[in-house]
Amino acid sequence: MSDALFGAAALNEQLVGVPGSRARLETPAAVLDLDLFEHNIALMAETCRKAGLNLRPHAKSHKCAEITRRQMAAGALGNCCAKPGELLALFDGGVRDLLLSAPIASPAKIDALARAAAAGGRIGVVVDRANLAAAYADAAQRHGTAFDVLVDLDVGLRRSGVATPAEGVELARLVSGLDGLRYRGVQAYQGRVQHIDDFAVRRAANQEMGRLLAAMIAALREAGFAPEIVSGGGTGSHLLDGEDRLLTEIQAGSYVFMDEAYHSVDMHGRGGPEFKPALRIAVTVIGHSSLGFAITDGGSKSFALDGPPPRVLLNGELVGRIEWCGDEFGRILPLEGKGALPIGTVVECTVPHCDPTINLHDILHVVRGVDLVAQWRVEARGRAD
Repeated sequence: MSDALFGAAALNEQLVGVPGSRARLETPAAVLDLDLFEHNIALMAETCRKAGLNLRPHAKSHKCAEITRRQMAAGALGNCCAKPGELLALFDGGVRDLLLSAPIASPAKIDALARAAAAGGRIGVVVDRANLAAAYADAAQRHGTAFDVLVDLDVGLRRSGVATPAEGVELARLVSGLDGLRYRGVQAYQGRVQHIDDFAVRRAANQEMGRLLAAMIAALREAGFAPEIVSGGGTGSHLLDGEDRLLTEIQAGSYVFMDEAYHSVDMHGRGGPEFKPALRIAVTVIGHSSLGFAITDGGSKSFALDGPPPRVLLNGELVGRIEWCGDEFGRILPLEGKGALPIGTVVECTVPHCDPTINLHDILHVVRGVDLVAQWRVEARGRAD
């Protein structure tokens, strides 16, 4: 595929470095506010350092090799990836320490991961069954390499992983005996905890997850398979995981961008999230409806809609909310006392859910203050394979 820019990104390329260019972007365009992004990166890195936790952020939220490099420069180990295609796209983008955080069933994809490991990648995988462990071992041996392996534990998500301590021990024993595999520990992810708004309720849910995990870790330790790595957690639970001290590394992802789904989550018991909404979608007012509402050029082909409606910002000031009136169009519902914005006005909207929203965009338009300063490729955009 050509590296040439196209569409709005190509038109915006000439604006990089031009004073005041943020308000002149061709749209729809994914915008990354560098000041807010750097705040988020630094805050998560420092929080994990203080808690004695490693950080392995999840790339499903950003799909961008440049963001991975910046996370690693701040102390992250590497990235997690949800799908092999996502992992391989970041590998091709120069990232070398990657964990596939979900089981798979494709021999061709397993072989592709082994080729990446043989080409210099430190590739980690999770296994939830014996035949998957055997398939990874066979592929690693064929290519003269090895995979780091985490046994996947089900601690309440009910999606993948073994559900009992005995099953965990049995699978750890199998992995430890297979050539081409390095048993490193376990993965224990509880996604349902992340978006519980109330701090006390979320803490109780995380502690229930911890009780299940502690029993599994104890059984592994007693059997001689004490996990070096206990990987899991996320943006919504990272502070609680630091308190509970069961995990050794955190897989938070959304913190780099943030979204409306997290806006109501009381992360620290003091109200609201800690992290800033660094990802925006810039849209342009292209007309006015017969009822007088400003109509924009961004709809469901620019925003994932599985979350609360975005806030609309003009020069950093909240001016309303946006609702959808088509795949390509949005309708701004202004705050009380605010009129319809003039045609041609470029506004920025927060996003309902950052992970699937970034999957709709090839380029991040990176801004600092009022200026467009760079364009970063989203290498794994669309890689749902």
